Amino acid sequence: MSQESVIIYAVSDATGDLAVNISIAAARQFKELNSDLRRRSLVNTEEKIRVVVQEAKQESALILYTLVSANMRQALMEEAKAQGVTAVDLMGPVLNSIARTANLTPSDEPGLQYQMTGDYMKRTEDMSFTVKHDDGQGLSSLDEADIILLGISRTSKTPLSVYLAYRGYKVANIPLVRNIEPPVELKELGRDRMVGLTVEPEKLMNLRASRLKKLGRPINEDYASLEFIKEELAFQRRVFIELGNIPVINMTTKAIEEAATEILTALGR
Repeated sequence: MSQESVIIYAVSDATGDLAVNISIAAARQFKELNSDLRRRSLVNTEEKIRVVVQEAKQESALILYTLVSANMRQALMEEAKAQGVTAVDLMGPVLNSIARTANLTPSDEPGLQYQMTGDYMKRTEDMSFTVKHDDGQGLSSLDEADIILLGISRTSKTPLSVYLAYRGYKVANIPLVRNIEPPVELKELGRDRMVGLTVEPEKLMNLRASRLKKLGRPINEDYASLEFIKEELAFQRRVFIELGNIPVINMTTKAIEEAATEILTALGR
């Protein structure tokens, strides 16, 4: 079955999380669709709007936007129309409906949900915990983690950890190394907070070769060898089973946001 492709620009005057999440949720409804998501955050001036719309036009992309400011929404709509780019306002209709129902005028200030509230302070604590428990650190307080990510090198453990911390979870990630037993602390914890990460061997080989090249090291090291990688993947599969057959997320073609959603679903969060 052939696959259709679409490039989606998720545009926001704040972090872009809402636009990204809606884009992912909508794209998932098309089984034959190969979507390429581009986040554009802090788009809060007319100049930034022009740049984003021009980028989208060059790639024949669709724009989904969550701009709080009515003026910025109008500016993007007009620029998109002038450039012949399809743009969908995800925020305006909701704000207008609430305003009419409540007979109130909405604030035009983006990012209000991230002000110094209790939630903000918790997010800061979660991020601090996650940084201190990156790459196998902080094992003495591993039991405080909400989520524990496991996987061999270059399976996106750190970026996923940071994203999940931003979503409000204390995350620890632990690298698995072939023929080295995982930390004993893991076996003392229940499987209900552990998730394994994997990547198809060919993709992992390319990722590692690129990493070695950036470090100025030869790309024919065992680290980027297909046979070596297959042995590592076999080892980590055994570890995942020994830890209670924990859920495993295949990161080969997934965006961080999509993988994070799958992790939370697998853990019942």
